[in-house]
Amino acid sequence: MLDYKQLHALAEVVRQGSFDKAARKLNLTQSAVSQRVSTLEQRVGRPLLVRANPVRATEAGLLLLRHQQQVALMEANLSEALLTGERSEFERVALAVNADSLATWLPQALSRLFNQHQLLTELIVEDEDITLNRLKSGEVAGCISAIAKPVQGCRTQPLGTLRYRMAASPAFIERYFADGVDAASLAHAPTVVYSQHDDLMSRFLARHYPTLGHLPPHHQVPSAQAFVNLALQGITWALIPELQLAPLQATGALQSPSPHHLDVPLYWHSWRLESPTMTRIAAVLKQQARSQLLNA
Repeated sequence: MLDYKQLHALAEVVRQGSFDKAARKLNLTQSAVSQRVSTLEQRVGRPLLVRANPVRATEAGLLLLRHQQQVALMEANLSEALLTGERSEFERVALAVNADSLATWLPQALSRLFNQHQLLTELIVEDEDITLNRLKSGEVAGCISAIAKPVQGCRTQPLGTLRYRMAASPAFIERYFADGVDAASLAHAPTVVYSQHDDLMSRFLARHYPTLGHLPPHHQVPSAQAFVNLALQGITWALIPELQLAPLQATGALQSPSPHHLDVPLYWHSWRLESPTMTRIAAVLKQQARSQLLNA
């Protein structure tokens, strides 16, 4: 038999990337968290964590994390059935989402999930090409990803397309793009990327300005809203979702100096385990996406 306090400690260490952060999250001492994980490792007879920086799960650890996520969903289903649809407290679900969805259409969906279903979400924010790894590891029950292919044991549903355009302040455009946007002007115009794993900029440039051949000078800032703020300050141009850009274009605060765009299809991935909670989440996400994303 597995001890689910130990499983929860294991999941939190992987989610937080360290024993110390997991201890603070669980309101335990670091030694208590370490003891729970070590006892679980002794029980299953193999290491469950690679104790690096950040800490990550071994293959055996990933199996247990997936199991822990599925048990949590089944317990929520059982609780709902016993209470005949009435909850005595909020339900919590861990999800991995991309920053641009969180900055645009996703908050409305989260609002509906909270107000209609008393659902609290624990969000892990990653690049849309990375979120699927969180589902594979068992850290989350579902994710929004730009990858269409489902992982083993999961289902995939299309949400719609998020369209990106170049955005910059009028002063920045006057300084760097006075004669238009081309490979020569882009080579000297600072931009911004989300992380070292973010290839959105590279894809946009390779598609529309292939002769540039390299990434321009760039800031690295892991925040979708910061992209907008930096562009408003006139220190960078950025690829910003049309949903964010439209109201700022209307006021003239930001402009799009290029006619080109980049479309990123988004998909909802979740475990195949039947769950009323996950069914609700999928339905709300699809409905909200249909009202705001392209080709939903």
